[in-house]
Amino acid sequence: MLLSLSAVASVSGAELIKVVDADGRERVLNGSGQIHVIIYSNEDVQERTRAAGRALDEFQGMREFRSVVVVDLRGSLANLAKGYTQRRMTRDLDAEALRVTPFYRRNGNPGDPRRDVSAVADFTGGLSVRLGWKKTGETLRVLVFDQHGGEAARWEDLRDYEKLRLAVKKLLLKNGK
Repeated sequence: MLLSLSAVASVSGAELIKVVDADGRERVLNGSGQIHVIIYSNEDVQERTRAAGRALDEFQGMREFRSVVVVDLRGSLANLAKGYTQRRMTRDLDAEALRVTPFYRRNGNPGDPRRDVSAVADFTGGLSVRLGWKKTGETLRVLVFDQHGGEAARWEDLRDYEKLRLAVKKLLLKNGK
């Protein structure tokens, strides 16, 4: 499955960033009503990506919060085995859903986390470029959209995960959570 990327104007006039994730579901990365954290990943930063995700655990299961990992695969061997790459991503997402289940329960969400955890295989780099990440790199990039779909925060080399956690918490508090 190839990355499907589309844009349409939202009510506020900003372009919605629509993608199809590893599960084949359409996601809107900057939709209204939720705070979206978009975390860049590639082979060089995958451990840091996981650490950034763990910094957001306390928000897992909140209906106003979503995170999506964009896996930049341009120029990688994954392009030769796209089906395998997609299957591996879905197995990783299955494991992540199990890991975050306790946080869902703490936040009063009895739902299945697997419906919410999401990653996008960016085989061409088109999505990464659209998000402002023009080159692959060994930097952990994070983009946060507020509940209106506007860019609220951006890091080009996040090292202090507490900054990310606090930025999300502030947005959630502003949103009444």
